[in-house]
Amino acid sequence: MQLDFNHGFICLTGETGAGKSILLDAVGLLLGSRGSAELIRSGEERALVEGVFDVTPKISGMMADHLNELGIEFGGNELIVSREINRAGKSLARVNGRMITVQSLRTLGKLLVQQHGQHENLILLKKEEQLRLLDDFNSSQTTPHLRAYQDLYQAHQRLAKQLLDAEQKQREQVQRLDFLRMQVAEIDATKLKSGEEAELRQRRGILQHVDRLQHTVERVYEALYEGSASRPAINGELYRLEREVEAVSALDGDLQELKEYLETAQVHLAEAAEFSREYREKLSFDPNELGEIENRLVVLEKLFRKYGENEAEVLVYRKQAVEEINELENMDARLEEWHQELADLHFKLVESAAQLTALRKGAAKNLEIKLQDELAQLSMPHVRLTLQFQKVAYNERGADEVEILFSSNKGEELKPLAKIASGGELSRIMLALAKVLSGSAPTDTMIFDEIDTGISGTAAQRVAETIVDISRFHQVLCVTHQAQMACMADEHFLIEKQTSHQRTYTIVKPLNGEERIEELAKMLGGQLVTDTTRSHARELLMRKQA
Repeated sequence: MQLDFNHGFICLTGETGAGKSILLDAVGLLLGSRGSAELIRSGEERALVEGVFDVTPKISGMMADHLNELGIEFGGNELIVSREINRAGKSLARVNGRMITVQSLRTLGKLLVQQHGQHENLILLKKEEQLRLLDDFNSSQTTPHLRAYQDLYQAHQRLAKQLLDAEQKQREQVQRLDFLRMQVAEIDATKLKSGEEAELRQRRGILQHVDRLQHTVERVYEALYEGSASRPAINGELYRLEREVEAVSALDGDLQELKEYLETAQVHLAEAAEFSREYREKLSFDPNELGEIENRLVVLEKLFRKYGENEAEVLVYRKQAVEEINELENMDARLEEWHQELADLHFKLVESAAQLTALRKGAAKNLEIKLQDELAQLSMPHVRLTLQFQKVAYNERGADEVEILFSSNKGEELKPLAKIASGGELSRIMLALAKVLSGSAPTDTMIFDEIDTGISGTAAQRVAETIVDISRFHQVLCVTHQAQMACMADEHFLIEKQTSHQRTYTIVKPLNGEERIEELAKMLGGQLVTDTTRSHARELLMRKQA
């Protein structure tokens, strides 16, 4: 099925069960309503709904940022929305070909279409919805202030939670502080130095082999410099060889290079002998030193098991522990700062909420007057209506609870709307609200599902006239069973069931001329259409055209 709705007032009529709800469910899917496999026609694997929306500049500007965040290309005047559901219950939503989440679709849907029906009438009975409607009525002034209040409220909530968490953890923090101080003291007591372990292990190795080291360097020194009865010193032998080469170098100049090598060797041997002497002299052995080194290495190994694999890691841990100690020691001062900051935020929150309440109360007076005027036009001349304010705990929307008090008859006291309003009265109040709010409504399309339920006669006529007024500025789709309503529409679509080859189909077709008169006549007189009901139907159409 493919339908094209023009601007203005479009009515949808048909017998109960013909498929009007299916059509509205299809629109609901495009707006982000929950999808279900039960919506799929028997024998089919999927259901697909697609809608093409002509978007006005006002709505285009409101949704541009959101579309950009979603990566959706948007020329500014046309949006193609599709929703597909398969047998497994999986739902796919696309906007201009780009797949998006149902939640994102729901956000866009609120800007595209506004729906009013029996479900919305029941929502109207909730106090939070009544507050939202009041804010929508005065949105140009209320919305900026409400956003500023909400920023304060969220900052207040975050800081209050942060403070509560910190106070709850304060005992744990005291224990943590004592533990960290003990750890730092333990590290400091060792007087740890970077590279100490490596030095100790090297020194331990020397002390463990001191006898062998002493014997080796002594033999080296003796061979190089002292010599013995059976073996002269190597240094002396080099000197004699160097003198012999010098004596014959006059015979061959090339031997001068050999002489220089021997001189250099004597210098290196002298340095080696000096090194051996000094090493031998400093290579002392204290039996206690080895024990001290072993004890120190045990201390270091214990430290490494607790705080790091080496000196560097232990010292890093100490630094971090000291920083945490400083932070914990300053916690009392920080808590005091947070308490003061929270008090300042609370003061601003109270002040902002009071300003918001004042704005709402001023708007409420105007809304009461406008609603009473509209309801008088909807055959409720004696209606009295007021918005009662009650202060509540601060929340996302301020400190106000608003409840509509209502009386439709003279002499009756005002009572909560939820307790006394009939279905027909609720429908008319919702319609009056829709008209009053239509100027600030963020959508171009409004849908009314049997808004005239429980209404007849003059009241039904007045409801139809109100719908016509709204349709001058919005595209209006209205499901109705009332001829007084249907005759006022700019376009009239008939929804009916047909059976073919053992299958049932819903057919939607536009009505013009005699077809429309026949449908209006059925709505007036039932299935028995007479010349009288046809005449009445023509009269209704002529009255609308006039």
